[in-house]
Amino acid sequence: MTAHPAPVQNLDLGGITLTFVPDGEFRAEPQVAYPHGHEHIVGEGLDLVDENGMLVLSVGAVLLRSGDRRVLIDAGIGARNIPLVRPGTTHDAYMRGGALLQNLRALGVEPGQIDAVLLTHLHADHVGWLGDERGSSVPTFANAEYWVTEEEWSFWAKPENGGDPVGPRRHELDIIDSRRRPLTAGSQPLDGVFAVPTTGHTPGHVAFSIEGTEGRALVVGDAVHCPAEIVHPELVWVGDHDAPHAVRTRVEIARRLAEEGVTLVAPHFPDSVFRRGS
Repeated sequence: MTAHPAPVQNLDLGGITLTFVPDGEFRAEPQVAYPHGHEHIVGEGLDLVDENGMLVLSVGAVLLRSGDRRVLIDAGIGARNIPLVRPGTTHDAYMRGGALLQNLRALGVEPGQIDAVLLTHLHADHVGWLGDERGSSVPTFANAEYWVTEEEWSFWAKPENGGDPVGPRRHELDIIDSRRRPLTAGSQPLDGVFAVPTTGHTPGHVAFSIEGTEGRALVVGDAVHCPAEIVHPELVWVGDHDAPHAVRTRVEIARRLAEEGVTLVAPHFPDSVFRRGS
């Protein structure tokens, strides 16, 4: 089977519902995404590539609904295409989006109803809808607060880290800073939601443990990109800031999935972003 970006999907945890809201897709030749070894991507029957042998990842956000709360975990890539050209490849890699707001509205949620955006980290494909493509500092989610770790914020706020094509743009940082709330280990931005440090992919990356009355989930952002990283957590993603630390984080996530029975919510997974543990 060939892989496809994941569609809209729901997970009911009891009192808390998680919905994957698609925005777009990422495609790259496996050796580009995993330059230190990519054999596990095309083997073992994991169905991670398309008909051209390109690794397929989903791009989007997770909508959390609990009572009258409407919260996004991350904010997609926005209405743009980011080419990721590498020499020696047959097909150029890219990330692109544009469908998030339309899909939110199809779920009955307007941008103004979002009261918080929980940011796993600040890469371009996780902050793209905070503003618009004109570079305006007018927020898309006008009533939202933005939760991010101080380590992540401090790294990207440094002038020397600006201009990275996969980093946040200036207007996105301005929007976050206008209503920024700090995340630390164990922070509880709303009932049943807890911050879990998952550093490595970026300096202040965080996951979110979600606890409903009928189940638990772990929303992992980019701590895990595709199912092969659960089976082989030693795989190193091309964009990992601190690869050894990122591997240790993936080992711990794989352990939790196997031993604690939580549902993994991995918004980059193709086909299905919800994967249940044992």
